[in-house]
Amino acid sequence: MGKNYRADESHGRAVMTLIHRITARGAKRPTLELNVRHRLVLQALGLEGPRSIAAIGQQLGLTPSTMTGIVDRLEDLGLLRRERDSSDRRATLLHLTRKGQVAFKREVDFYCAILDGLLEATEDTARPLVLEVVTHLGRAKSAVAA
Repeated sequence: MGKNYRADESHGRAVMTLIHRITARGAKRPTLELNVRHRLVLQALGLEGPRSIAAIGQQLGLTPSTMTGIVDRLEDLGLLRRERDSSDRRATLLHLTRKGQVAFKREVDFYCAILDGLLEATEDTARPLVLEVVTHLGRAKSAVAA
């Protein structure tokens, strides 16, 4: 088995510095009215499509009562809607509205701006490798395993 590499404080500070530089240049968070948990629910629906409140709560490690409050807020903002699951009438599925889809797209654009800033700070020959690594990490289940 290969060496177990771990990030240290210098790596964390380097990533933080990059993100600060990039956001200072104008990559503004498009969903500032939302807190982190709201954005995580919006992103989960945008990435994976309609899902039950329970499934998203389990994925994010949030209690049912916390999820209810988050969903209520996102619904009040017009970003998602609740619909009965046609295959299980006891379950409710969450769907992004058109406004929610636009907000999700803006979130994706925000992350693209961060990645573009990272690529600008990278040598030309290394840029394809950086994109390949990011793609690999996005697909790897172990990258998010607790």
